[in-house]
Amino acid sequence: MTRRPRKPAFLSTFLWVVLLVVLARIVLVQCGSARLRPETAADHAPAESRPHPSHPSRPTLEPGHAGPQNAADGGSSIELHLALGVPRDADPSDDHLLDERAYVLSYNPNKRVANWAAWRLDASYLGHAGRKNDFRPDPLLPADWYHVSESDYRRSGYDRGHLCPSADRDDTPEDNSLTFLFTNMQPQLHELNAGPWEQFEQYERELAKRRDALLFIVAGGLFSSPPTTIGQGVAVPVANFKIVVVLQRGQGASDVTEHTEVLSVLMPNEHGVGDHQWTDYLTSVDTIEHASGYDFLTSVPEPIARVLEARTTRP
Repeated sequence: MTRRPRKPAFLSTFLWVVLLVVLARIVLVQCGSARLRPETAADHAPAESRPHPSHPSRPTLEPGHAGPQNAADGGSSIELHLALGVPRDADPSDDHLLDERAYVLSYNPNKRVANWAAWRLDASYLGHAGRKNDFRPDPLLPADWYHVSESDYRRSGYDRGHLCPSADRDDTPEDNSLTFLFTNMQPQLHELNAGPWEQFEQYERELAKRRDALLFIVAGGLFSSPPTTIGQGVAVPVANFKIVVVLQRGQGASDVTEHTEVLSVLMPNEHGVGDHQWTDYLTSVDTIEHASGYDFLTSVPEPIARVLEARTTRP
């Protein structure tokens, strides 16, 4: 019987090797892709958008990005405190948005103070937790940034002036404590801090005690160029501003009308300010926008915002 010639053994072996190599490459690619997907999201995001390791429940935010869920209110701090829009200026590079949960602020690493802080206020935030007085550096700031501390204010001649007031957050000890982070402070003369600035804070809380009232507040400073500084380069504002929009609980930007109550003040951080009542410093949102360079009420429909911002409202 004639036997058919057999194919060389090395050819069969070669084909099996090629097949195994191809299969191995497919498996490695699939496994590698699965491993890299979570790493890309968590480890390759910009540093300022990742949670700070020392305080993972309060991550830093980029403007326009939603923050962590607030257990008490069921929404992010951005949605809660900035329901009327994120204040914006022409240069976002010095706006480092921090979610402090009790409020939100834009921190300026060059001035080493906040550009502004924003928070909502209603009667539920007004309790009896008491004043913590635990002034301290903010752990949310990147580790390689300067962290303002008590030493920067010592013998400076300026108070540690709150933007979001302690008394606006005495519902819980935790919320009150968050108002004593130095990122929530600006250097203020005592006669401003304990004078018309505090008077207006008290008036805000009286408004918040009204039945079903809900206030949206933003406060900040105006600075000379270059600014006067204390301590290790902490900028001193030449004036402080505050804008208060009065709505009802459950309302937001779409509920703002031309008749909505908006109170705005611009108070000089200079000697003699304590001789005045807070009502002496009432102004328009337009005036504050022109002086600060920021656009406020950015989520309010433009035709309505234009009317409200041009008006100076008196209580």
